Amino acid sequence: MDHPIDPKTDCVFKALLGAEDNRNLLIHFLNATLGRDLPSPVTQVDILNPYNEREFLTDKLSIVDVKARDAHARLYQA
Repeated sequence: MDHPIDPKTDCVFKALLGAEDNRNLLIHFLNATLGRDLPSPVTQVDILNPYNEREFLTDKLSIVDVKARDAHARLYQA
């Protein structure tokens, strides 16, 4: 069955995984996709501001769909 909303579309991805109310969904997503590469499973995340500040005047502003930090201070950007 096809669903009219594609979760791979950036605005849908951001709405699903970048919202405080869906924090558990983000944790499950990170563990499912990165589990083998993680030293320990993600158990808690803080959703962060998705804007990456410019370090130099000539840098471009970048905005990611989801930015989060886990309890071990590991940073995730998607």
